Amino acid sequence: MPLRTILQLVGLIALSALGTMLVAVGAFGSGGLCLAGAAWWFWRVYRTGD
Repeated sequence: MPLRTILQLVGLIALSALGTMLVAVGAFGSGGLCLAGAAWWFWRVYRTGD
């Protein structure tokens, strides 16, 4: 597995975890933005892999 792929996976997991924690404590705007950013990033990475 290339280093770039590992770093992107770690970044996606961190952004998703941060967004989930923010939503859990009631910061819906910031948490939603983090989760939306993670979803967009995942989709971009997924499409590149095809």
